[in-house]
Amino acid sequence: MADFTITEFRDVVSACFGGATSEEIKDSTLDTDFTDLGFDSLTVYEIVLRIQDDFGVTIPDEELDELKTPASLIQHVRGQLTAA
Repeated sequence: MADFTITEFRDVVSACFGGATSEEIKDSTLDTDFTDLGFDSLTVYEIVLRIQDDFGVTIPDEELDELKTPASLIQHVRGQLTAA
């Protein structure tokens, strides 16, 4: 069974935007809103597209609107991977 951890999330962010951005995401900031971390909606959308491509999951726009933090996105992807 595949998993999606903070490490995989950081790897995706790094691949999209460079290592410096991914370093801002620490265990202590997982429950912080993306906007408070400096991520706008387009940035989050790009991250989600990469996750969908790399991990074979689907995150509809309606669901994405509810995923406001790295923790909620990571948990959502884990749920889809577990269900697969």
